[in-house]
Amino acid sequence: MDSELIARRWDAEYRLGRYTEDPPLLFVAEIFDTLRRDPVARNGIGLYVGCGNGRNYLPLVDCGLRLYGLDLSLESLRQLGQRRPGASLPLICGEFGAFHSTCQFDYLVALQVFQHGTEADVARYFNHASELLRPGGLFFLRVNSVSTQIYHEHTVIERSALGGITVRYDAGPKTGLPVHFFSRPEVWELTLERFQSVTGPREDIIPRSTPKTGFWVQWEGVWQRR
Repeated sequence: MDSELIARRWDAEYRLGRYTEDPPLLFVAEIFDTLRRDPVARNGIGLYVGCGNGRNYLPLVDCGLRLYGLDLSLESLRQLGQRRPGASLPLICGEFGAFHSTCQFDYLVALQVFQHGTEADVARYFNHASELLRPGGLFFLRVNSVSTQIYHEHTVIERSALGGITVRYDAGPKTGLPVHFFSRPEVWELTLERFQSVTGPREDIIPRSTPKTGFWVQWEGVWQRR
């Protein structure tokens, strides 16, 4: 995976206003409700992978969570800081695969980020998430579903034995990037050994706004580290 290319693509998207006016995902409320029912995790320290400019990160922090934000895009973190002037937010610019911590986290949030890369990259993300979480820690995940009607021109470069695909975008904001779309069996396979399901995975279907056509589908779920 070319992390520098990903960073450049997302820097450009954030400069164009990506997510600036978008409300948080409904899944954010489920994240907080799940943590509220687990006081140990709720009062612990979390890691948000791919926090971007704060669309979903800030509502969680505003609820009082102690949550580190990690993102490849320096521009997204700059914008995030501007949205809370004077606040001392624990933000880190870097790649998830290269991120290491001296202590394990009580929960980890990864929304629409573990889909970036090839099938091998994806497997490493799930393994690394389990390494960063303490036993019993919570894992909140949202990733592309193979049910998505892919809008931009692309080339399928991998087909998983479990039904997922990896595409390389040939047009649009992610041109040149490999992006994975998961089948349900893939999600189960990637979480089975190290995690226990709390809820899901379930598909969230989002119709595209005109002039775009079709719909975008994401798996959402909550797991607990074994």
